[in-house]
Amino acid sequence: IYRAVELGRTVFDNIRKVTFFLIPTGVAELISILVSVMLGLPLPYIAAQILWINLVTNGLQDVALAFEPGEKDVLDRPPREPREGIMSRLLIERTILVALIISAGVVYEFIHALNEGGSVEKARTIAVTTMVFFQFFQAWNCRSEIQSLFSMNPLSNPFLLFCTIGAFLAHLGAIYVPAMQWIFGMEPIMAAEWLRIGLMSLTVVIAVEIDKWLRRRHFLASA
Repeated sequence: IYRAVELGRTVFDNIRKVTFFLIPTGVAELISILVSVMLGLPLPYIAAQILWINLVTNGLQDVALAFEPGEKDVLDRPPREPREGIMSRLLIERTILVALIISAGVVYEFIHALNEGGSVEKARTIAVTTMVFFQFFQAWNCRSEIQSLFSMNPLSNPFLLFCTIGAFLAHLGAIYVPAMQWIFGMEPIMAAEWLRIGLMSLTVVIAVEIDKWLRRRHFLASA
């Protein structure tokens, strides 16, 4: 019974983690498209690029999150409210936060690339890559609702680590391999652009870490 309860809670947690990974990133894609249209800009992604984001870079990591091991406190928690669904209030609030950050970051990078005088294809490559990197970091955010990402062993879920590396290498191919460039409408990205994309996408980690810290502090204060 002890092991069954532990496994059941871990499975439920992992369903939540996958859900929290997929919904904010999907909503962010929609928001970024709508905002771009409202601003009179070209679409930030073409259909093939959306397919690439959702099936290749996104698809590898949501499967890996299903293999996340149980958290340390999984058996120390009080019983879950039976009427509580997959999306708790915490996850709904954090979903809104993450979706807004990702969509704002993608639109900003897209506009910045257009204003630099590059082609629409180059701007879309930067927008897609920004979304991909946001998804990389969001996948690691999803490993725990409360624990800091930096307190968790990155090797405790090797599937997530290897899938992130594999997705990154696949995306490099889409940007730099001529045949894949033609299929997905990508153009090469310079080093300074990679740096800017990386720094922008880190904002989702900072925001979620602050949210986790505030919630841990509130929990300790009310305990």
